[in-house]
Amino acid sequence: MKLFSRITTTDRTPIFFGNDTFSSIDRLVYNMRPSDIFILVDPNTREHCLPHLIEKTRCLENARVIETGEGESSKTLANAEKLWNELMASGANRSSLMINLGGGVVSDLGGFVAAGYQRGISYINIPTSLVGQADASIGGKTAVNLGNIKNQVGFFYPARAVFIMPLFLKTLPEKHLRSGLAEIIKTALISDANLWRKILRNPVRRLLQKPVESRFWFDLIAGTVKYKNKVVVQDYRECKLRKVLNFGHTVGHALEAFSHIRPGNLLLHGEAVAAGMICASYLSHLKAGLAVEELDAIKTYLAKGFPVIPVEISSIPAVMQLMMHDKKEHKGELQFTLISKPGHPLMNVSCENREILEAIEFYNSLSGNNYPANQ
Repeated sequence: MKLFSRITTTDRTPIFFGNDTFSSIDRLVYNMRPSDIFILVDPNTREHCLPHLIEKTRCLENARVIETGEGESSKTLANAEKLWNELMASGANRSSLMINLGGGVVSDLGGFVAAGYQRGISYINIPTSLVGQADASIGGKTAVNLGNIKNQVGFFYPARAVFIMPLFLKTLPEKHLRSGLAEIIKTALISDANLWRKILRNPVRRLLQKPVESRFWFDLIAGTVKYKNKVVVQDYRECKLRKVLNFGHTVGHALEAFSHIRPGNLLLHGEAVAAGMICASYLSHLKAGLAVEELDAIKTYLAKGFPVIPVEISSIPAVMQLMMHDKKEHKGELQFTLISKPGHPLMNVSCENREILEAIEFYNSLSGNNYPANQ
């Protein structure tokens, strides 16, 4: 199926969506006339995505390629400093352009490096993962982790453009597609009850069997992108409305960070967010009036589609401590984005520690329903 380019524009960043946007990259870069171009990749995108990008875009034939490592462990100040030194050694200046070709880690790190180098150089995001296409590359948030705390140091610094091409999803292992699907489910739960019902009729396993170039995936990603753009346009610096996007992320970020501290079950971002959404749904039932039938539908769908890895009792204090370092903490209380029903979010709902512990216990109780690890 031929998927035509669609363009959505915020007040800061044009977003080009579709598999035929390579010519748009050429036009944009030609009009920008950068002094030089740097392409940030990780080992996977260097092997699987960079050759296709170079082949299709004449403007990038002479671009310099710089590489970072894979995964959250690459999002550090030390790694940012390494990349700044590479840019400086290569003669990068205020007129240089950085192109971030990769998933959410590359978008976050590359945007952070661009924002900090010589007080800011231009950058373009070309997300290649589902997490990147549905969420991380959009909205101008750039960040690195500080110690074990996710996204603790960063800037609001908008990209000059974002190019979303679903064809790059063909390069992903299934577990990374599953991870990105969590962000799409999150968007449905906070914004569109009809979309949530549509997803609910398609188990995660069935969704992952659909070709990534199909209209179904195209529409899921496009709808998620349009909703996030709508929110970002209204609240770029996350003072009010943009907090709605945090559904599932308060607990999710803590679980993801903790999995990097303790060896064993390392969680992908979407896997942690899925766990966080189960906890947030329980809190929504407790604090926001979410019907028990809706809670049951959400937890059953997510528990069958994503790995349920119980939080050990001995680990709960450390997880709670990580949550207290989260940016959503206010005057010693954790504030959550919850839902009263699908499509009806509530922001800044304060929850007591005992309520959060109940939510974690609720999540732990689902471990017997976990899907087989090889599926």
